[in-house]
Amino acid sequence: MGSSSLGGKAPQEVATAKTHAKKQPRCWTAGLGVWFVLSFLASIPAWGAMYVHRNWSDNSLFEMANHTQWHFAVGMLCICLLDLILRWSNRWRAPWMSRTLHAAILLIPTVYLCSVVEPWTALKIPDLQASEPTKPLSIASWNVFIQNHEFKMIEKSIESLDADVIVLIEVTPEHRKGLMALNKMYPYSKWSTRTNTQGLAILSRIPGIEFRERILGQSQMLSLEAVIPAGEYADEPIRLLGVHTASPNQNGRFRVRDEQLLEIAAWVQKSNLESIVIGDLNITPWSDGFKQLTASTRLVDTRRYRGYFATWPCGLGVVGIPIDHALVTPGLQVIDRESGFPTIDSDHQWIRTTLDGGTKADRSRLDSQDDTGKSSKSP
Repeated sequence: MGSSSLGGKAPQEVATAKTHAKKQPRCWTAGLGVWFVLSFLASIPAWGAMYVHRNWSDNSLFEMANHTQWHFAVGMLCICLLDLILRWSNRWRAPWMSRTLHAAILLIPTVYLCSVVEPWTALKIPDLQASEPTKPLSIASWNVFIQNHEFKMIEKSIESLDADVIVLIEVTPEHRKGLMALNKMYPYSKWSTRTNTQGLAILSRIPGIEFRERILGQSQMLSLEAVIPAGEYADEPIRLLGVHTASPNQNGRFRVRDEQLLEIAAWVQKSNLESIVIGDLNITPWSDGFKQLTASTRLVDTRRYRGYFATWPCGLGVVGIPIDHALVTPGLQVIDRESGFPTIDSDHQWIRTTLDGGTKADRSRLDSQDDTGKSSKSP
């Protein structure tokens, strides 16, 4: 009798203890208070970033600050995750009012900034429907930096890329003379050198490729056009435009860059051929000018769901920002996208994308949506 009564009380005592634990009042603790203050202070830059994004339209400083939205979004995601871990591990039970206020402080800028930069698109997701390329075509771009005269190192970097077509940016007459050895590997080339940062070159090993120098817009932006012929690398001719838009590092120069992006869009729209736009666009993918370019042309950003690919400044590595881009029309199937560190004498990483020139991409799901997720057929 005694043992059975004791055994009957044990579960009841446990249930009573759980009930008392659940009924513990919500109250502040020292640790919770410290975390509230620290997380509030950490969220202030993100609130500032949100304000900047909503009010940048005619402010050069705000426009430049917009390119760091990614970092604030990822930082806030980390803070929100840390908040959940600390609350769970310490069993913090803050009063509902303060808990709601804290959630608003953290979640509002997090949700807003994530909707702007779409950090999930940096996740590498394999395309399960992709088949083996029938005619692989590799295209690369590299801003070698106008003051980089380490020609042997430049040659080594270009040779290691092993691309079928390479666009070089900020090339001068000195680069042309110093890189003559590349003629053997790339016998077909077009050099439009300048003594400023506008020099461009396209190197290719594809026979029959045609080149043309183009001057776009009122800003007289130099660009190089190439037409890859039908044959070994493509079933149909493919157009390519190598570009270097204005850097928005002075008052109002972002307007010049955005005008140049509109000229690039016009170049894409005037032909039914598949097209590639590649080079240093001096803009991040979440900026309004970039989104307008992809929306008006339905160009596909080859970095989406393949990685973040920060390219500038080179010394910051993955903490930098992606301003070098390879964009393709929807019919071109993207096989791969890469970026890498060249020499320490360049401030840009190179980018390289591999396409299939013989297989049309299955983009039926894009018939109603462009690269920004908005309907391309809506007015």
